[in-house]
Amino acid sequence: MMKKKGLALILCMAMLVSLLASCGGGNGAAGPGEGTSGKDTSGVAGTDGSGCTEVSNAGGELVNIIWQWPSISGTTGTGFQAVEDALNEMMERDIGVHVTLEPVKVSDLANQTTLTVSSGEQLDICFELGTGIQSLISNGLILPIDEYVDAYGAAIKEKCGSRLLGCYYQGKLYAVPNTDVDGNSFGYVARKDLLDKYGITVDPGKLYTMEEIEEIFATVKAGEGDSFFCQIPSTSLNTVEAMLWGAYKEFDTLGATTASGVMMLNRSFTDLKVENLYTSEEYADYANLMYNWAQKGYISKDAAMNTEDVSVLMSSGNYLGYFRWTTPNGVFDLESTTGYDMVCLETVPAYITAPAPTVSWQIPITSVNPAKAVEALNYIYENNEAAWLLQWGLEGQDYEVLETNEDGISIKYLSEDTTKLPYYQPLGIYGSRLEWPLLVPNPIDMNKRLLDFNASIPESRKSAAIGYIFNSESVSAEVAAITAVIAQYGTSFSCGAINPKTALPEFNRALDDAGIKKVIQENQRQLSEWDGQNSK
Repeated sequence: MMKKKGLALILCMAMLVSLLASCGGGNGAAGPGEGTSGKDTSGVAGTDGSGCTEVSNAGGELVNIIWQWPSISGTTGTGFQAVEDALNEMMERDIGVHVTLEPVKVSDLANQTTLTVSSGEQLDICFELGTGIQSLISNGLILPIDEYVDAYGAAIKEKCGSRLLGCYYQGKLYAVPNTDVDGNSFGYVARKDLLDKYGITVDPGKLYTMEEIEEIFATVKAGEGDSFFCQIPSTSLNTVEAMLWGAYKEFDTLGATTASGVMMLNRSFTDLKVENLYTSEEYADYANLMYNWAQKGYISKDAAMNTEDVSVLMSSGNYLGYFRWTTPNGVFDLESTTGYDMVCLETVPAYITAPAPTVSWQIPITSVNPAKAVEALNYIYENNEAAWLLQWGLEGQDYEVLETNEDGISIKYLSEDTTKLPYYQPLGIYGSRLEWPLLVPNPIDMNKRLLDFNASIPESRKSAAIGYIFNSESVSAEVAAITAVIAQYGTSFSCGAINPKTALPEFNRALDDAGIKKVIQENQRQLSEWDGQNSK
């Protein structure tokens, strides 16, 4: 049944929200008393003469922390200062920190952080979205924060848990990740109205095979006609790998991408063997299946060239569904953006890897007091009131509480047009996500469902490589070349646009020429070394 269009804007905003050291430098990073130019900052408040940062603030003076505040537009509303003031009322009283929030447009984040830090300007907490932390580390822009988190990050450790393992680089911790569920399940999400139309009943406790899903495709396609399609393969390569292939077989990219090899978890969660995904029997079977589906008309002929977002295509009414992650909030998110009631046919049960985070906080080398910066970060994980303030704004100014019970808190924005809110943060980035109030129309018990889901994942479905992240610096040229080859062929295979019988051997020859064997060998060497160190 179609949902009311009047909710479209607020539902899309809800979707956005759901998305969403030591004193010496390491791995080329400058120490806390140095900028990238080597400028001495030993006289900066918050450091001692050796450049080692102190937590205490002499004479009880407040330590000013400059903290990036990312947004889609980079601008603030009329209530922004009131939120900052309310935050400071808490943090000045409790930890002796005064925060200055620095608005930054999401699309400018990487450049702005580089420019600010390279010029030696104070920046105490920066944010990374989608690009990974390796470039920040290799360019010497951020500090290792192990000792600071050990001393002042108890809540960070508790709330982030195993997700922290993805923030290590060559044995040092460099970031604090966004909290969320630790693992994902995958499957096919389909329009309920069409399944009902053709008498197809979905068993929520069942694991569906690709053969069973294809039988459903055949029934619906026969009834809906030539201009209707059953599968939307995203043209975003990362989405194809994480969603479509993830729904086919379990795998671990070892904190990198398939360009540097994978662990085939569908075979074993404990065998630390790095393999070329694209020469595996599983990938050949997958490519042949997609080609077969395309020949039967389940995938559109122009799928490999279609750049429309999957939610937009679903909203058109010409598609049955697509493969994606299926954690408890996954189906709800899709319903919010398409307007259809959706049901999930699970194909791969939940499992856990520890990829390098794509959403995280870091401490730049130009922080005047890294320890206090970490303490400030820890504060929003320890104090829900502070996290909720940064995420939702002020009650009565930006939102109202609709209901509070043992399952959680339900809130509603005071304006469905978020551009009219005095304070609006569209990115879900503050504190412990699984303790937030839920923005309607999210069910009030969604966090409870997610926590139960997380707790249900057995130890046997956790990758043995959790905590390992491949360092590709020594083979960066090869990785770049391999990535280009995958971009040339990968989406076409996932859309069934090319015949694997001839194209797959050609693809693998190109990967060999690009150096994939050398990269996998280096990845295996590092993984074996990591395993040896962790086994002692």
